Amino acid sequence: MISNILVAVDASDCAQNALKFACDLAKTVHAHLTLVSVVDVSKLVAVAEYETPYPVDAIAMMRDDATQILTDAATFCRNQGLTTTEFQSEGEAVDEILALAEKQGVDLIVIGTHGRSGLARLFVGSVAEGVLRHSHVPVTVVRG
Repeated sequence: MISNILVAVDASDCAQNALKFACDLAKTVHAHLTLVSVVDVSKLVAVAEYETPYPVDAIAMMRDDATQILTDAATFCRNQGLTTTEFQSEGEAVDEILALAEKQGVDLIVIGTHGRSGLARLFVGSVAEGVLRHSHVPVTVVRG
């Protein structure tokens, strides 16, 4: 039985598609939605010079964006009569999503994927793939 669905949300179209899918499923099975947005500061390493510390303004902007994304996602879900709990965390996205899934005792993780391949996948990595490989609960991957 699915009673708690974790949905990883960010500003991408694929995450929005995953959220819509999760809402439809939650309405069908009468499940609660656990929403998470991860501020992954490791992404800044790819664009910052090695000697330069993380730009504080960039991290603050990432935190603000994550807060707004969660607020918008929760509003979208609640407007459909669903209950949600929101979490914002900082760290490596795969680790944070999996840790929250375990802590909250979710039954299913729903995550979007860009479907990148080749060099784009090599350099950007795939959060969806990491979650899929290491999750102890079922994962539904929704393409963008």
